[in-house]
Amino acid sequence: MQSYRLTINDDWFYLSDEYNIAGLKSALSAAVHSGGGFVDVVSPMRAHVSLLITAHSMVKIETINAVDLPDINDATPVTGPQYMDDDYWLD
Repeated sequence: MQSYRLTINDDWFYLSDEYNIAGLKSALSAAVHSGGGFVDVVSPMRAHVSLLITAHSMVKIETINAVDLPDINDATPVTGPQYMDDDYWLD
């Protein structure tokens, strides 16, 4: 199984393996081409984040193997302001 990690500037977000990556790429590109705009990211658990994307935003989408994903069954919360090392988690 694979999943994705979306990095915007210094923040990163995990996305499920079922996430529409092509649609996300199109929305990110459209925001840049229009001079900036919000792009919504929604997890399967319905956690919602709106990201302001501009021409100065650094964006990276990575494929992550299942063995590299954090364990969501441990005591660490999977949603919230911090997951590890000040980074954010969306499953």
